[in-house]
Amino acid sequence: MLAHAIAQQITVTGKVTSADGPIPGVSIRVKGSTVVAQTNADGNYSIKALKTDVITFTYIGYATVERTVGNNTSVNVVLQANVNSLNEVVVTALGQQVSRKALGTAQQQVKGQDLADTQRENFVNALQGRIAGVEVTSSSGVPGASSSITIRGVSSISGSNQPLFVVDGLPIDNKTLNTSAFYSDNSSTTAFSNKGVDFTNRAADINPEDIESLVVLKGPEAAALYGIDAANGAIVITTKRGKSGKGSINYSNSFRIEKTSVKPEIQGVYGLGTGGVTSSGTLQYFGPAYAPGTVLYDNIDGFFQTALTQKHNLSFDGGGQDMSYRISTSYTAQNGVVPNSNYDRFTLNGSTNGKLNDWMKVDLSMTYTYALNNQPFKGAGGPLIGLLLWPQEDDARNYLTAAGTRRRFTTATDLTSEIENPYFNVNKNKINSIQNRITSNFGFTITPVKWLNLKSNIGFDVYSNKNLLLSHPESSRGFNKQGIMDVANDNTRNVNVQNLLNLTKQKITSDLSIDATLGNAIQDLRSNIDAQYGEGFLDPNFISINNTTTTLRNAKSSISQRRLFSLFGRATLNYKDYLYITATGRNDWTSTIPIGANSFFYPSVSGSFVFTEVPAFKEALSTVFTSGKLRAAFANVGKDARPYSYVPSLESKATVGGGFGYGFTGPNLALRPEFASSYEVGTELAFFKDRLGLDFTVYRKETSDQIVNDIRGSYATGYVLFNLNGAKTRSEGIEVTLRGTPIKNKDFSWNALVNFESARARVLSLPNELPESYVSDTNVYGTIRNGTTPGYSTRSLTGTFYLRNDRGDILINPASGLPVRSSVVIQGPGKGYDRQPDFSIGITNTFTYKNFALSFLLDIRKGGDVLNATQSYLTQRGLSTMTLDRLTPRVVSGVIQDGKENSANPTINNIAVTPFYQNTYYTSLSEELFIEKDINWIRLKDVTLQYRLPQTVFSKQNFFKSASVFVTGTDLFLITNYSGLDPVVNGNTAAVGGSGSSGIDYGNFPVPIGLNFGVKIGL
Repeated sequence: MLAHAIAQQITVTGKVTSADGPIPGVSIRVKGSTVVAQTNADGNYSIKALKTDVITFTYIGYATVERTVGNNTSVNVVLQANVNSLNEVVVTALGQQVSRKALGTAQQQVKGQDLADTQRENFVNALQGRIAGVEVTSSSGVPGASSSITIRGVSSISGSNQPLFVVDGLPIDNKTLNTSAFYSDNSSTTAFSNKGVDFTNRAADINPEDIESLVVLKGPEAAALYGIDAANGAIVITTKRGKSGKGSINYSNSFRIEKTSVKPEIQGVYGLGTGGVTSSGTLQYFGPAYAPGTVLYDNIDGFFQTALTQKHNLSFDGGGQDMSYRISTSYTAQNGVVPNSNYDRFTLNGSTNGKLNDWMKVDLSMTYTYALNNQPFKGAGGPLIGLLLWPQEDDARNYLTAAGTRRRFTTATDLTSEIENPYFNVNKNKINSIQNRITSNFGFTITPVKWLNLKSNIGFDVYSNKNLLLSHPESSRGFNKQGIMDVANDNTRNVNVQNLLNLTKQKITSDLSIDATLGNAIQDLRSNIDAQYGEGFLDPNFISINNTTTTLRNAKSSISQRRLFSLFGRATLNYKDYLYITATGRNDWTSTIPIGANSFFYPSVSGSFVFTEVPAFKEALSTVFTSGKLRAAFANVGKDARPYSYVPSLESKATVGGGFGYGFTGPNLALRPEFASSYEVGTELAFFKDRLGLDFTVYRKETSDQIVNDIRGSYATGYVLFNLNGAKTRSEGIEVTLRGTPIKNKDFSWNALVNFESARARVLSLPNELPESYVSDTNVYGTIRNGTTPGYSTRSLTGTFYLRNDRGDILINPASGLPVRSSVVIQGPGKGYDRQPDFSIGITNTFTYKNFALSFLLDIRKGGDVLNATQSYLTQRGLSTMTLDRLTPRVVSGVIQDGKENSANPTINNIAVTPFYQNTYYTSLSEELFIEKDINWIRLKDVTLQYRLPQTVFSKQNFFKSASVFVTGTDLFLITNYSGLDPVVNGNTAAVGGSGSSGIDYGNFPVPIGLNFGVKIGL
């Protein structure tokens, strides 16, 4: 029978097109079989089938078409853009493709080409404004700066709030190196504690040109099958694959010019000194006014450079009916506006997939990435603070003596008390990182019968990350140590195995069907870090650990390992293609929770009701709706702890006698997993033949038994820090996506997309009824930190703020006439200081006219507080323009702290202060005065103008198939009420948990404006 069937097969060929021309990558399948094919770059295909077979043509964003073979050996198909968007095929959890109408959870997709067209080196930064509920914060505007991403806000007080990254079905590492990897973090005198330095987040290793599509699974409901790592949502990336048929070659390039559009202002009236008296031994500018004719240098303006970046992308793809391949390579050389900052990246990607026989298919992909990054220091030890504080009577560019040593502007013998010359800083101090990474993914699908298939994948994510922190012997940080060299080599090896047994759609009754998945996953994550530390440089300019004094060298080796085994399942019931119920369950066994509590199960359930498909309503509703769906979901998702959280680990000790001992963190054998219960309800509506669409979601997520890291305990225990369960947080919000096509005709179209989000997150309780929890790394400036307190936002700020009476009046010291500060850390007045915005909006518009296309994205934010620590620092140093009125006496508004402050008649302050003589007016100012409330902005994130040469240009030759030119602008303008350089800031790196130091601006470089131009050529 099999031989007879094969003999009856014929080869069917044809072409698939749309209104815009040929469509490459269309999935073609013989219905009810495993026989598949794909269109090539010209839209052509070839497939074997029986005359009685039905061939289906499927492509994301277009209506599926079916054709019966019959006697036809040539079948050409024209796909129509999907009038009913609910019929679209979309990628969801575990990389499965399903109809949108079956989804009971919120997710949103972005085309890979849209991300690539932004010309951003780190594609994560391109997501801001494109997806409702997603917030991206870059740590600064220098090349290689880390970026943190959150979905639906901050819910974890001290742990990671970032989503899981999944590429082609398997998780990948998006780690940002923590400075605890360096030996210097063992000592408080040399520790960075994730301040003043930065390292790239590893998702930046992905070449945007290799991304086919990106789907954001927003809540635990959508990401339930990915387990504990997806408790904060998941970003699912599908990479490009080759297309069968005649091979194609594609080349594109981009050249960018960048420059800073803003610079800080400082006063140029008063010179060095205190109390109006000149003093060259101080770095405070409270001295007398500069003498007439004094030459002042604008050290800030000449520091920043015009930066050039170039990119080149080349790809080859092709294949036959049973196999396809794609090879791509990319090279990026980015220079920053800060001298000696750069980011270079080279990627090489290869993928192939094929059908070995009627019951087995294979898929293999591998990517190699090399990245080199040089960044400047930031914050207190960064060049921006040095630029601002450097004496204006001195030209900072002359930073070396004739002998090649550092030129000083004071006679102090101790350089630690002298501000770092910014030019010396960027030329002699270094933050260097070199990355070599290989990711591979091998998968196969076995289909023993047409209604059942087994899909298995194994992936390796292996990289070597070499990092160097160098403080020159003549630098402020390195002077007392005669130079400091810190090296940390992170060798990471992650293995992921996933097996899925898929039951395809089967009829239970004539109206009811089911499809299901059973699976298991195994993760083995391991990181080995070898660190070396040296002091006492023999040659001040030779960079080598061998150049340090032998007796001042130290080293440490650390291992972090986590294993996770999971079993999970999903079943979807489909009633008449308009009512869907999906249930999932997953059980995880993790190595980071004590045995006995390390196995935990969590379920989810979601439903989708396509009310416009109900026969009784369909005709009546069709006059109003093109399509309409209601959805609801509930999930309970567990989450484990970081490695070595419940048993203290041994470490080498430098104390007398040496040997091994426990570190700061104590044991907690009662540690258990935390859980997040989440629900969402929403609707998806389409009108006017799908030219207007609305997606509306309301959600709430509540964590219980949340694990809070590094809580300080009693020293009597023999430890300092503990990891404890017991916190509870609640997040809630709404998301709206509105899409429309106001104009569409033969020559012109206008598409618009608006994303809106408004969210709130509160701390409900802390372990052991603690009054506050904070991440110590966020003590970036003064006493401010990301302290959280029950009843306040998860993104609040705490500090030693001013004391107030019961009515909120500031208390005044009767001896000085100045405000009284709290001796302990407290919340701000009223509802405290909250960095969470009231709402955010992303507006994308795309216009096409014949062969021209123009698109732009506006990023809008309303509300949220930002600490302008740079301005606070300048004020305390007498450099802020706010201090120019220092000769004017003033009375601080408040009441005297005389015991009557809470009475019916408190004593109103009337003590006059003249800051010119009483500099403590400025030097004792609380940081809270520089927390700027309700910061708003409108930023033009991206704008691209592209011209595609008409096909008539290529009709008379066979070499070129397509060509286009483009111009892209990035961050071209920013309208904001923030007084600093850029409100999108992070005082730490993306490695810091909880809310981190987002919204804390201290010595940060702003995002520069950029102008790109380039070409795209297809052969």
